[in-house]
Amino acid sequence: MPPTDEDPAAAVPADPLEPLMAAIRRGSESALARLMDLCWPELVRYAARQLGEVEPARDLAQEAFIQIWERRRAWKPRGSARAYLYRIVRNLVIDEKRKLAVRRRWVAHHELSPPAHPSTPADELDAAILGEVFETAVASLPDRRREVFELVFMRGLSHGEAAGVMGISAQTVANQMSSALRAVRKAVADAGVMDG
Repeated sequence: MPPTDEDPAAAVPADPLEPLMAAIRRGSESALARLMDLCWPELVRYAARQLGEVEPARDLAQEAFIQIWERRRAWKPRGSARAYLYRIVRNLVIDEKRKLAVRRRWVAHHELSPPAHPSTPADELDAAILGEVFETAVASLPDRRREVFELVFMRGLSHGEAAGVMGISAQTVANQMSSALRAVRKAVADAGVMDG
């Protein structure tokens, strides 16, 4: 019997990336390499258009493929694999823009309020020590509290957004954030940096 018009379409997957994603899910590194060959340029272009720069766009595309590999067992073929890739990159872009906005606000704040006197080597040492104390204090927070602090304080998410990311209530986020701030402030105060 001659093939019908529907037969050729049925033989070709609707999404040509889906077989690669299925192979990646089974642990095929060569399928991941093939997916990168096929999609890397378009994902970098997409991220670069969003960020206005190519270098960070390359970093985000790299991170997207790392996430695909790390989360391969959780991937379910809902919608197209290409849309899944773009969603990952889009989320990474949003995260990167938030981080850039926090950095810009920090820089703008310090440019608007310059020190009353030029910084001395002692001031610079104090600032370096303060940075180390801050990093150590954040690293020593319990896991959930540290994640809340990073999402809200360092990445600029609202309590509601952080709650959605972590699957907890906004009130829990608020409580964890309050405890985290207390612990970090205490660590900085105990270090005695910049008392003068």
